[in-house]
Amino acid sequence: MAKPKRMSDMFASSSEKDVNATTITATPPYSSEGPTLPIIGATGNQKAAAAKGSKSGKKRKAQDESASIATKKPSQTPSPPTVHPSLYEPWTRLPSELLKLLVAQSRLRGTQNIVPVVFSKNQNVKTGINRLKTYLGTYKDPASTIEIPEALKQEDVVIAVSAQGEGTTKLVGIVDMTRRIVAPSEKDKNDKERVETWCMYTMLTSVEVERKAKPQDMGMEEMGGEVKKPQDTQEEDAFEPMDIDGKGNEKSEEPMQKRNMPVLTVWMTKKKIPAFKTAFGEQTFTVQKMAQEED
Repeated sequence: MAKPKRMSDMFASSSEKDVNATTITATPPYSSEGPTLPIIGATGNQKAAAAKGSKSGKKRKAQDESASIATKKPSQTPSPPTVHPSLYEPWTRLPSELLKLLVAQSRLRGTQNIVPVVFSKNQNVKTGINRLKTYLGTYKDPASTIEIPEALKQEDVVIAVSAQGEGTTKLVGIVDMTRRIVAPSEKDKNDKERVETWCMYTMLTSVEVERKAKPQDMGMEEMGGEVKKPQDTQEEDAFEPMDIDGKGNEKSEEPMQKRNMPVLTVWMTKKKIPAFKTAFGEQTFTVQKMAQEED
C-alpha cells in the first residue's frame, strides 16, 4: 500500500523544486585551456584535475618565455672588433715625447703626409703587395680599385703599415715580398731617374683588446666556487630551479677578458727621420719606378 504524501510535499512551491533540481546537475569536464580559478562546489577529483592543469599551463608558459629569451641573448652580446681603431691613426701610437718632437720638426703632419695601411690576419697577400707597390710608385693598374691618397703627392710622405696579433705575420711577409719585387735589376741600379731609396723603421707596441674567455681560462671562483661532490650534484639536479625571468641565462654568457695584443708598424719614407732611427733603427731599400711602363 502506497504511503500517503505529506501535506508539505503536496503543496511545495515550484521554486523549492527548482533548487533541489540544480543540486544534481552534472558539472562540465575541466579543460586545461580554460580558467585556472577553483570551481565552486567541485568535488575533490575535480579540484585535483584543475590544479594539475594550472601547473602544466604555467610550466609551458615558463618554457616558452625562457626559450624566447635564450634565442635573443646571443644577439645582444657584441663581438670585439678585429682591428683596433688606433691602427688607422698610427701617429697616436708613438711615444708622447717622440710625437711632440716630430710634430715640432714638421716631419709628421697627421693625415696631410701620413698614409695608413692596415692588414688583418685574413689579408690577401697579392692585394696587399699591389697596394704597397702602388703607393711606392712602382705599379699602376688602370683597372685597379685602389685609391691614391692625397698625402702621396707630398715630398715628405710617410707610409705606415700596421697589423695586430696574428696579422703581424701577414704584414712581415707582404713587406718582405714587396721589397724584393720593387727592387731594380742589376742594369738599372745606377739609373737615378728611375731608382729611389726609401727608409724603413719598424715599431713594436701593444694594444688592449677584449676577447671571450674560454672555460679553461676561468678560475674556480668564476666557474662556481668550490668543486662539487658527485652526491651534491645529484641532489641539486633533482631540485633545479626553473628560470622564468631569464636571469639564469646570464651565467651562460661567456665573460669578456682584456689582454695586450702586439701591434707592428712599419714606417716607410723617402726622407730620413733621425728621431725614428734613434728609437727604432733604420733600414733602406731601393725602388724602381715602373709607372710609366704600366700606362
